[in-house]
Amino acid sequence: MIVIYSLVSLFGLIFAPLLAHLRGWKPAALFFAAAVVYGAFGAASFAQVQFVPSQIKQTEPAYHDTYYVVSHGYFTLNLGIAMAVFGAITWVQTRCGAMRYPTLTKILFWVLHIALIGSTAFQGALAFILPDRRRYIDYPELMETYVLTSLWSGFLSQMALLGLLGLLLWSILERWLGR
Repeated sequence: MIVIYSLVSLFGLIFAPLLAHLRGWKPAALFFAAAVVYGAFGAASFAQVQFVPSQIKQTEPAYHDTYYVVSHGYFTLNLGIAMAVFGAITWVQTRCGAMRYPTLTKILFWVLHIALIGSTAFQGALAFILPDRRRYIDYPELMETYVLTSLWSGFLSQMALLGLLGLLLWSILERWLGR
Protein backbone atom coordinates (compact mmCIF):
# COMPACT_ATOMS: atom_id res chain seq x y z
CA MET A 1 0.00 0.00 0.00
CA ILE A 2 2.79 2.40 0.88
CA VAL A 3 4.63 1.57 -2.35
CA ILE A 4 1.51 2.48 -4.35
CA TYR A 5 1.13 5.69 -2.32
CA SER A 6 4.79 6.60 -2.96
CA LEU A 7 4.53 5.90 -6.69
CA VAL A 8 1.27 7.84 -7.04
CA SER A 9 2.73 10.79 -5.14
CA LEU A 10 5.88 10.61 -7.27
CA PHE A 11 3.76 10.64 -10.45
CA GLY A 12 1.53 13.45 -9.13
CA LEU A 13 4.48 15.57 -8.04
CA ILE A 14 6.02 15.36 -11.49
CA PHE A 15 2.85 15.46 -13.62
CA ALA A 16 1.08 18.55 -12.22
CA PRO A 17 3.97 21.04 -12.57
CA LEU A 18 5.04 19.45 -15.86
CA LEU A 19 1.57 20.01 -17.28
CA ALA A 20 1.69 23.66 -16.16
CA HIS A 21 5.16 24.01 -17.69
CA LEU A 22 4.15 22.47 -21.02
CA ARG A 23 1.15 24.77 -21.27
CA GLY A 24 3.49 27.74 -20.94
CA TRP A 25 2.07 29.09 -17.70
CA LYS A 26 3.88 31.66 -15.59
CA PRO A 27 6.46 30.54 -12.97
CA ALA A 28 3.96 31.17 -10.15
CA ALA A 29 1.66 28.49 -11.60
CA LEU A 30 4.44 25.93 -11.29
CA PHE A 31 4.84 26.72 -7.60
CA PHE A 32 1.08 26.64 -7.01
CA ALA A 33 0.67 23.32 -8.86
CA ALA A 34 3.41 21.75 -6.74
CA ALA A 35 1.89 23.27 -3.58
CA VAL A 36 -1.50 21.73 -4.33
CA VAL A 37 0.02 18.28 -4.88
CA TYR A 38 2.23 18.49 -1.77
CA GLY A 39 -0.73 19.69 0.26
CA ALA A 40 -3.04 16.95 -1.00
CA PHE A 41 -0.58 14.14 -0.33
CA GLY A 42 0.44 15.64 3.00
CA ALA A 43 -3.18 15.88 4.11
CA ALA A 44 -3.86 12.31 2.95
CA SER A 45 -0.78 11.01 4.75
CA PHE A 46 -1.64 12.87 7.94
CA ALA A 47 -5.27 11.71 7.82
CA GLN A 48 -4.15 8.13 7.30
CA VAL A 49 -1.86 8.29 10.33
CA GLN A 50 -4.57 9.95 12.44
CA PHE A 51 -7.57 7.81 11.59
CA VAL A 52 -6.34 4.32 10.71
CA PRO A 53 -4.52 3.58 14.00
CA SER A 54 -7.40 5.04 16.01
CA GLN A 55 -9.68 2.28 14.66
CA ILE A 56 -7.60 -0.29 16.54
CA LYS A 57 -8.27 -0.02 20.27
CA GLN A 58 -5.03 -1.69 21.42
CA THR A 59 -2.78 0.74 19.57
CA GLU A 60 -4.80 3.85 20.25
CA PRO A 61 -2.85 5.04 23.33
CA ALA A 62 0.47 4.28 21.66
CA TYR A 63 -0.17 6.33 18.53
CA HIS A 64 -1.76 9.51 19.83
CA ASP A 65 0.52 12.50 20.39
CA THR A 66 3.69 10.67 19.50
CA TYR A 67 6.58 11.81 17.38
CA TYR A 68 5.45 9.48 14.59
CA VAL A 69 1.95 10.93 14.38
CA VAL A 70 3.07 14.53 14.65
CA SER A 71 5.91 14.34 12.13
CA HIS A 72 4.58 11.84 9.60
CA GLY A 73 2.25 14.05 7.60
CA TYR A 74 3.57 17.49 8.37
CA PHE A 75 6.70 17.47 6.25
CA THR A 76 4.80 17.31 2.96
CA LEU A 77 2.30 19.87 4.22
CA ASN A 78 5.21 22.15 5.10
CA LEU A 79 6.68 21.69 1.63
CA GLY A 80 3.28 22.62 0.19
CA ILE A 81 3.21 25.76 2.30
CA ALA A 82 6.74 26.68 1.22
CA MET A 83 5.85 26.18 -2.45
CA ALA A 84 2.69 28.27 -1.98
CA VAL A 85 4.72 31.08 -0.39
CA PHE A 86 7.18 31.04 -3.29
CA GLY A 87 4.23 30.96 -5.68
CA ALA A 88 2.71 34.01 -3.99
CA ILE A 89 6.03 35.88 -4.04
CA THR A 90 6.54 35.03 -7.71
CA TRP A 91 2.97 36.03 -8.54
CA VAL A 92 3.38 39.41 -6.78
CA GLN A 93 6.66 39.89 -8.63
CA THR A 94 4.93 39.19 -11.94
CA ARG A 95 1.97 41.46 -11.15
CA CYS A 96 4.23 44.35 -10.12
CA GLY A 97 6.47 43.99 -13.15
CA ALA A 98 9.52 43.01 -11.11
CA MET A 99 9.86 39.53 -12.67
CA ARG A 100 13.02 39.98 -14.70
CA TYR A 101 14.10 36.38 -15.26
CA PRO A 102 11.11 34.03 -15.64
CA THR A 103 13.13 31.35 -17.45
CA LEU A 104 15.75 31.25 -14.70
CA THR A 105 12.96 31.15 -12.12
CA LYS A 106 11.47 28.12 -13.87
CA ILE A 107 14.86 26.39 -13.99
CA LEU A 108 15.42 27.01 -10.29
CA PHE A 109 11.89 25.77 -9.59
CA TRP A 110 12.62 22.49 -11.35
CA VAL A 111 15.93 22.04 -9.52
CA LEU A 112 14.20 22.70 -6.19
CA HIS A 113 11.23 20.53 -7.02
CA ILE A 114 13.22 17.53 -8.28
CA ALA A 115 15.49 17.77 -5.22
CA LEU A 116 12.45 17.82 -2.92
CA ILE A 117 11.02 14.82 -4.75
CA GLY A 118 14.34 13.08 -4.15
CA SER A 119 14.06 13.73 -0.44
CA THR A 120 10.38 12.78 -0.06
CA ALA A 121 8.61 10.54 -2.57
CA PHE A 122 11.69 8.86 -4.03
CA GLN A 123 12.99 7.85 -0.62
CA GLY A 124 9.61 6.38 0.28
CA ALA A 125 9.76 4.15 -2.79
CA LEU A 126 13.47 3.43 -2.25
CA ALA A 127 12.78 2.19 1.28
CA PHE A 128 10.69 -0.64 -0.17
CA ILE A 129 13.10 -1.48 -2.99
CA LEU A 130 15.96 -2.02 -0.56
CA PRO A 131 15.96 -5.47 1.04
CA ASP A 132 14.64 -5.82 4.56
CA ARG A 133 17.63 -5.41 6.82
CA ARG A 134 18.19 -6.54 10.36
CA ARG A 135 20.98 -4.08 10.98
CA TYR A 136 22.12 -1.15 8.89
CA ILE A 137 25.67 -2.45 8.90
CA ASP A 138 24.53 -5.58 7.02
CA TYR A 139 23.96 -3.60 3.79
CA PRO A 140 26.53 -0.79 3.66
CA GLU A 141 26.24 -0.14 -0.10
CA LEU A 142 22.46 0.14 -0.05
CA MET A 143 22.44 2.38 2.99
CA GLU A 144 25.14 4.50 1.38
CA THR A 145 22.86 4.93 -1.65
CA TYR A 146 19.99 5.93 0.60
CA VAL A 147 22.11 8.40 2.59
CA LEU A 148 23.72 9.90 -0.53
CA THR A 149 20.28 10.40 -2.08
CA SER A 150 19.24 12.29 1.05
CA LEU A 151 22.44 14.28 1.15
CA TRP A 152 22.47 15.39 -2.48
CA SER A 153 18.76 16.11 -2.66
CA GLY A 154 19.04 18.21 0.49
CA PHE A 155 22.08 20.05 -0.87
CA LEU A 156 20.42 20.73 -4.24
CA SER A 157 17.21 21.93 -2.62
CA GLN A 158 19.17 24.31 -0.35
CA MET A 159 21.14 25.69 -3.31
CA ALA A 160 17.98 26.14 -5.39
CA LEU A 161 16.30 27.85 -2.45
CA LEU A 162 19.21 30.25 -2.06
CA GLY A 163 19.20 30.81 -5.81
CA LEU A 164 15.48 31.64 -5.79
CA LEU A 165 15.90 34.04 -2.88
CA GLY A 166 18.89 35.68 -4.56
CA LEU A 167 16.98 35.98 -7.83
CA LEU A 168 14.05 37.51 -5.96
CA LEU A 169 16.26 40.13 -4.33
CA TRP A 170 18.14 40.78 -7.58
CA SER A 171 14.88 41.33 -9.49
CA ILE A 172 13.49 43.64 -6.82
CA LEU A 173 16.70 45.68 -6.64
CA GLU A 174 16.92 45.88 -10.41
CA ARG A 175 13.31 47.06 -10.60
CA TRP A 176 13.77 49.54 -7.74
CA LEU A 177 17.04 50.99 -9.06
CA GLY A 178 15.73 51.03 -12.63
CA ARG A 179 13.02 53.54 -11.81
